[in-house]
Amino acid sequence: PIVHMAKDDFDLFDQEGNRKYLTQEERTRFYHSIDTALSKSADREKRTFVLLLYYTGCRISEGLATTYKKIDYSAQGVVFETLKRRKKVHRFVPLPYPFLVKLDDVHRVKDFQSGNGSGKATDRIWNFGRTTAWKTIGKVMEVAGIEGAQACPKGLRHSFAISHQLVKTPETQIAQWLGHADTSMMRVYGRAIGQEEHILAARLWE
Repeated sequence: PIVHMAKDDFDLFDQEGNRKYLTQEERTRFYHSIDTALSKSADREKRTFVLLLYYTGCRISEGLATTYKKIDYSAQGVVFETLKRRKKVHRFVPLPYPFLVKLDDVHRVKDFQSGNGSGKATDRIWNFGRTTAWKTIGKVMEVAGIEGAQACPKGLRHSFAISHQLVKTPETQIAQWLGHADTSMMRVYGRAIGQEEHILAARLWE
């Protein structure tokens, strides 16, 4: 059966009317704050994890569950096991080539995939937990000057969907990348573009 994600009680605004997604401007600030917030050499693995969430819109648990073998260098992307579905479902999400290179530099992904690493290809790439992941995202949000209901991993995930809507990525493709069973969630995102509506309205002003 199809799991409909766009429930009547779901919205991108909380009870007080605060939005729960990053605007385009905030999303850009978040990206440019990653290196500053995680500047220590010991933070290298945290930086790649934050970038994974930024580029794919995946959930924290999906990112942490990613193993070395799930990075596909031929297809240039990553395969996630989708959470919150009744049966096991996997999905492919493209990644920028420079980020794939960075993943290999930091984590020696290809060595693990070929059996030359210090572990197995089925080992997880990131070995910290959800609490550390949450705090890491929060630290970048803080450095970026982003506060409020949107300053969390889900706010980053929502912004991934809205950003793709603004560049006219097909809704079926966005839903597939996010791991939704259908496109009903896209209507929710479309209703809650908020400040991004200025981009659409400005076409008439011009």
